[in-house]
Amino acid sequence: MAIKNHYSADIDTAYKSNRLFDVISFECAVPEKEIVIAYTAAMQSHSTHRIASSLLKFLPGITISDYKVEKFEEIPGYGIKGFVNGHEVIIGNLALMKSYDFYYDESLDHVNEKVVIVMIDDRYTGCFFITETTA
Repeated sequence: MAIKNHYSADIDTAYKSNRLFDVISFECAVPEKEIVIAYTAAMQSHSTHRIASSLLKFLPGITISDYKVEKFEEIPGYGIKGFVNGHEVIIGNLALMKSYDFYYDESLDHVNEKVVIVMIDDRYTGCFFITETTA
């Protein structure tokens, strides 16, 4: 995967600073909202990033052990990818989605909040809107 390094500066700075993240909302783009939420929680439970902690606090109680995560990988500055119950899940910022040439709602390029997109099996399934504050 060819990801340009200049995109990662903002996320890396957030990770290394005292920034905190609050999830404002989740917009689901598919009828299977419960699956999107469960797969997101399962993947985020393996991540060390502060955004992952914020997403887990926002998501309803999910029994993570019900979902098998395999081939989990953190992509510094972009997001995470892996498989949940055999389905490929990619969660990350707009730059990550562009690097994969995934379709997503392009109006997301113009929002003020940070956007975390969830793709399942190469399909845009929804996004989280996140604000950041300093500790």
